[in-house]
Amino acid sequence: MTEDVMTENAGRVRNLFRHRVDHVPLPADEVRAHLADVAAPMLLLCAMHVTGDSALLDKYAKRVGRFEGPAQMLAVADEATEGTAGAPKEAALDPSARTELLELLVDELSAPEHGPYTAFTDDCETFQRMSQIATGAAFNEAHLGLNQEQAGFMAEQLYVSGAADGPEWLSLVIVGAGMGGLDAAVKAADRGISFEVFEKEGGIGGLWWTQRYPGVAVDTPTTNYSLSWEITPEWSRYYPNGSEYRSYLDGIADKYGIREKVSLNSEVTRMEWLEDEHVWELTVRSTIDGSIRIVQAATVLTAAGNLCRPSYPNVEGIDTFGGESIHSARWRDDVDLTGKRVGVVGVGAAGVQIVSEVAQVADQLTVFQRQAHWVLPNNVGDGSVSDHERWLRRNLPYYKNWQRLAGFAGLNFASWLMNQWDEAWVAEHPESANAVNAAMREQCLAYINETFADRPDLAARLTPDFPFGAKRPVRDPRDFEPGGYYWAYAQPHVNLVTSSISRVVPEGLVTVDGDIVELDVIIWCTGMTLDNLVTVDVLGRGGRQLRDDWADDSPWEGPRAYLGGTVPGFPNLFITDGPNTGVALGGGSHNYIAETMNHYILECIQMLRTSGARSIEVTLDAFNAYQEEIDRRQAKLMWANESKAHTYYRNKSGRAFFTQAFEVSEFWELNRQPSPEAFKFASPGDQQ
Repeated sequence: MTEDVMTENAGRVRNLFRHRVDHVPLPADEVRAHLADVAAPMLLLCAMHVTGDSALLDKYAKRVGRFEGPAQMLAVADEATEGTAGAPKEAALDPSARTELLELLVDELSAPEHGPYTAFTDDCETFQRMSQIATGAAFNEAHLGLNQEQAGFMAEQLYVSGAADGPEWLSLVIVGAGMGGLDAAVKAADRGISFEVFEKEGGIGGLWWTQRYPGVAVDTPTTNYSLSWEITPEWSRYYPNGSEYRSYLDGIADKYGIREKVSLNSEVTRMEWLEDEHVWELTVRSTIDGSIRIVQAATVLTAAGNLCRPSYPNVEGIDTFGGESIHSARWRDDVDLTGKRVGVVGVGAAGVQIVSEVAQVADQLTVFQRQAHWVLPNNVGDGSVSDHERWLRRNLPYYKNWQRLAGFAGLNFASWLMNQWDEAWVAEHPESANAVNAAMREQCLAYINETFADRPDLAARLTPDFPFGAKRPVRDPRDFEPGGYYWAYAQPHVNLVTSSISRVVPEGLVTVDGDIVELDVIIWCTGMTLDNLVTVDVLGRGGRQLRDDWADDSPWEGPRAYLGGTVPGFPNLFITDGPNTGVALGGGSHNYIAETMNHYILECIQMLRTSGARSIEVTLDAFNAYQEEIDRRQAKLMWANESKAHTYYRNKSGRAFFTQAFEVSEFWELNRQPSPEAFKFASPGDQQ
């Protein structure tokens, strides 16, 4: 890519995604008061940005101590990571270093005038050393670009050169206006691509629009679970509730002018590739009046997600219940649980949050657990972010970026280690996958046993029989207090049932043991149907049906795609939540996948834009080679080897089709720049 094109592209991105931090003079006393309890390593990092002086590293790095963050567990299996990460040497805290850095920041931040702050993104060695201070672990060069982008230090880098506008025939339909759809829309606008968004729900936000049950909240820290180009200091909680996260996504739609491009209550029910015109023809149904609209677009990007429709268990008599029966994903505000006999079926993420809330208001609560989940301790009290913390995030240059990177490192790289299947280890420790996995299991096991020391029977029923992370772990919304999940089970009016449900009767639920649990309300927390676009008729070249190709009994043995969701026989179709992109055990969180996939997809569209052709389609050779690599890598991971956990990560044939098979930085790098050799380009009239 030539320097002038890089400059042009980078300029376009910087105009939209503002990453520069400008100086705003602050009162010295205010700065000093707020920095009084900031950790010395963070003071050093921020002082470097403010002064632009990398020599501060040499002067203070060995004197500021170190963070003890989640990335520390990376050191547990250093040898297994092949040099991916290692623990730095211990450094003792020198109190005088902290005092000097604090006063340096007071002087700089209160100065009436100041030059621009330095991000250090062009100084790879310095940025890596700073990353080590922020995370407590040393990351090699392979993580550099990912860390800089995902921590919000720099905008995504564009690789495919060419015109920034047109041609007129190039149009894009984005299906879904959740996090992934919004990210795609903002980036498409930045690239000058004409687009329209169709959203079947009545508002923007995807999952965060539809999920409104009691206690609904983000269970991943929002320092990480947000878009890297829209990191906000304004979160009121470390794990914000659903309405606050919905407001965050709404704000993005307004800030970047996306709302007027979104057609709400518009469900795409059919997509057909028209070979003669080289366009997709979409059937869009109004969810309000059922009217039909036909739309044509050169390219389609599906960001509708996989888990969109409520899943109900196949239980006899499910429609015969005489009380209120409602799924967590279809909650209504008029459902009153106060003083009621409530049954909650399922203890996944929604079930845990609902149980925690309902236990405080119901007269009787019965929880029906098919399989126990690993539950992480709360560790943040009531979860509120203090005014002081928000001041730091707003005013201390790059403070929130380093916070994000530290959490990103802990969630992603450490959890990647937990997924590795160590045959020798499992032979001796069948309850875990490897040493790091065992350490996390022990942490959660200690939480159970300490909480229920006087109830070993209950502790046993709440202890999973599979390794940590074999299915998605959940987080206790509170400590052992009202609003906590484990607290709920300690209450006399809460009962845990582990027997399977046999049938539903007008009075309530009947277990396989023959016991009848009489109820006023049943809340089905039984998850979502894993759709993989099965609700949409997707007809590719020659009428080929994607649903058939992705069937479990097909030659492909279930859903498969190449990198950014491209499939042979389906030109100009891109799928963000495609097969083997699921983050599963914290492997990047959904925002990372959405950004990574959308970057790759839009680079492919840019490659089509400049090719002179009208369609782009992955070759069968590239597709097959990628599937072989996916299967080879999955064979070394937990989900392909552990079968006790009931999970949607595997299909009926047992193949792990949902989970990502690459370490996050490697997958990110694979999706930086599409290879023209992996695709075939065509125009109307070309022989196929």
